[in-house]
Amino acid sequence: METLDNKTPIQTSDNDLQAQCDALRHLITSTLILVIVISGTFNIYLLRQWKTTSKDLAGIRPQAAQMVADYQRVSAPLMNDFVVKLTEYGRTHPDFAPILVKYNLKPTAATGVPAIAPATSLPAAKAKK
Repeated sequence: METLDNKTPIQTSDNDLQAQCDALRHLITSTLILVIVISGTFNIYLLRQWKTTSKDLAGIRPQAAQMVADYQRVSAPLMNDFVVKLTEYGRTHPDFAPILVKYNLKPTAATGVPAIAPATSLPAAKAKK
C-alpha cells in the first residue's frame, strides 16, 4: 500500500511538470512570433527611411558637388599659398619655428625643394592660377 501512495504524488507532479513544460513551450513560441513580427516591422521602417534618405541625397548631391568644385577652384589654392607664406616666414624668423612644428608645417629647404602642403599638392594649385 505504501508503494501505491508514493506513485500517486509522483504521477500528479509529472502531470504538473508536463503542464508547466507545455505552458513554457507556448510562451516561447508566442515570444518568437512576436519577435519576428517586431523585426519585420522594424525592417519595413528602415526600408522606408532608406528610400526617403536616398531621394533627399539625390537632390543634394549636385549642390554638394558644386561646393566641392568651388572649394577646389577658389579656397584650396588660397590656403596652400597661405601655408607657403607661413613656412617661408618660419624659415626667416626662428622664433616662429615652434608654431610650425606644432602644426607640422615644414619650412622649405635651402636646396629649393618645396614643402609638402597639407591638403592638396602645391604645383597643381599654382598651375590653376
